Amino acid sequence: MKRIRTLSALAAVIGAAGLAIGAVQANQLAGPVITGYVTAIQGTDSITIDGKTYVIAPGSPAVGELGSLSAGQRVDAQLTGPASSPDTEVINVAVHQGE
Repeated sequence: MKRIRTLSALAAVIGAAGLAIGAVQANQLAGPVITGYVTAIQGTDSITIDGKTYVIAPGSPAVGELGSLSAGQRVDAQLTGPASSPDTEVINVAVHQGE
């Protein structure tokens, strides 16, 4: 009987630890993030950050954010892959507040 209680307590601790790890991972961004200043916005198709142009992923949250951005703002842009890859797209953009 004592062994069953011990195993149940151990299972509960392992389960709680697994949930905590999942919650931390849910708050992490999915892809690489670049930070820089918006130098140009081309409609809803692309954004230029620090002189490098990135394609906006169609249907992504970044499409909706473009309307509220302007040149000179400092932003974080979440990418689908490495910034150096020509296939990488922007999926999210967040403005640095107070800058």
